[in-house]
Amino acid sequence: MPAPKVRLVSHRKTIHGWPTDSISIDFYKGEADNVDASPSQNKCKPNLILIFIPGNPGLIEWYSDTLVKIVEQLGVGYAVRGISYAGHGAGDDVIGSADDHKHSFVNTSGHQDVLGTKMSVSWKIEGQIKHKLSWVDDVIEEWKVEFRTSSQPTAELPRLIFVSHSFGAYLVQHMLLRRPALLQQTQQIIHLMPFIRFDPPPLQKTVLSKLAHSYEYTIPMLSNSVWALTSTLPRKLIDIYLNKVVGLECDKGRKITLDVCTHPNMIRNHLILGFEEIRELPELTNDVAFRLIGKTCPTSILFCGCPDQWAPLSHMEELKELKSKAQISNIDCVYMESLTHDFVVHPEMIELVVGFCLDQIKRPRLL
Repeated sequence: MPAPKVRLVSHRKTIHGWPTDSISIDFYKGEADNVDASPSQNKCKPNLILIFIPGNPGLIEWYSDTLVKIVEQLGVGYAVRGISYAGHGAGDDVIGSADDHKHSFVNTSGHQDVLGTKMSVSWKIEGQIKHKLSWVDDVIEEWKVEFRTSSQPTAELPRLIFVSHSFGAYLVQHMLLRRPALLQQTQQIIHLMPFIRFDPPPLQKTVLSKLAHSYEYTIPMLSNSVWALTSTLPRKLIDIYLNKVVGLECDKGRKITLDVCTHPNMIRNHLILGFEEIRELPELTNDVAFRLIGKTCPTSILFCGCPDQWAPLSHMEELKELKSKAQISNIDCVYMESLTHDFVVHPEMIELVVGFCLDQIKRPRLL
């Protein structure tokens, strides 16, 4: 009998009232190369599920190749579930129509009408947290439906490993602190360049803070400027610029970047959420969150080289200092100088991140 093969399935489901792109990566028994020929009964039962939360802009498609490589090397018994952010993707059903945006941006509280409430899921940190919690509930329910049988009606739920990138780390922390039962089900957390506090170098901090606090003016200006540029230039020319000047050598990564940059509503969703992150994230380390989570499961954090204004090395040094003083525990920090924050669009960096995740998952740990 042939060895099980890894297959990725893309979904578009309504999560927390919002059409959302997600992926499932599983091992399947059998020889077929497509999922249609491998129904769910041929899916191998996972004992550990990696739950992946991306950074902003939160498109899961950017990370799919990385996640496939991880689960392939982990082997049977592992699976991956990953999700995009509410409002991040392609199509008006995912991003929100022009009418949604026009109406909601006037009522930025998101509580004055139906359209405003809808967009608040995408534009607010609170909305994104609830969106991800609803999705995790669906992931667990899916497992129950597929693997709890009449002979095993109370089969033990799989353990979870949360993997995040950038602002996804902030979402993961808050999800687990809100749901003690979910934290108890979590075996491990891996943060890749976590954006969990806003404290970049002084110049960047001043500029970004001013932009974020003047969002009523800066967001239309920035989104319209990007749209005006990308809508007038040939797509091929922008692709060459991203490849030769910006250094995005990954064909798939450039295609996704082009799709984001050429849709004004997607740009706006990214900026509105991003500016709220800058306004709302704390300047100091939330040592209480690390301490509470550390009582239940370990956290591994990867920091990158180059000036990283979202997860600078000073944050790593502070975490190490807090650990040395026993103010936090069960946490490990690793630094890789050859990585950058946008590793996912650089094929040569993906292998390093895959290796880090494999090392952290496979290494024996004691609480």
